[in-house]
Amino acid sequence: MTKTYLLCLANSKKYGERCIAGIQLSPDAQQQFHFVKMDGKPRWLRPVSDAVNGQVPAQMVADFAIGDILEFELLEHCPGTYQTENCLFAPGSLRKVRAANMSASHLEQLIENQADVLFGNRQKTLSLDEIQHINRSLVLVKPDKIEPYFTTPYNTKPRVKFNLGETTYDLPMTDVNFFDQMQLGLESLAAMSVFITVSLGVEFEGKIYKLAAGMIYCK
Repeated sequence: MTKTYLLCLANSKKYGERCIAGIQLSPDAQQQFHFVKMDGKPRWLRPVSDAVNGQVPAQMVADFAIGDILEFELLEHCPGTYQTENCLFAPGSLRKVRAANMSASHLEQLIENQADVLFGNRQKTLSLDEIQHINRSLVLVKPDKIEPYFTTPYNTKPRVKFNLGETTYDLPMTDVNFFDQMQLGLESLAAMSVFITVSLGVEFEGKIYKLAAGMIYCK
């Protein structure tokens, strides 16, 4: 087993439980954490359980939040086709170390040549043919004209619209802290730097959906 650290940038709902993901961190002798990169890009990790779809029990991560530094014992990397970030963690080992001191300048280091194309196209989904050419499922973007909203009058099925370059995306919002962020109000969000972690979900009815799995805002 290998003790592994990550900066949590996605904390989303998955089959009634949770999906946690983020950028791997490496501590130095003073226990200061630094981003791990592979081939010049931030290394994303998605700790998964041995459940059928890898979901993490919600009660296990109830006190986790985006921006936390997490620790776990890594058993093995278990990439699932395009979800190459998946790694199996030892039961009971996933825990919160502390909250990170994040700034917009820190997060901007994690954006990879931002363009208006997400995972090969400008649509909400990828086909089963398109996904054959994709070897990752997580990316951080810094969008413009962010518009969170709900699709029903009962505040269910949250979504978020945003612009990347000339492209407008409209994606399901699976971030469990989304309701807290909405309480800030759009004016408060407009005064901050807002980043969104976009993830590719599992196949559903022949399509792979793009999801807004984490909204991160800071000064």
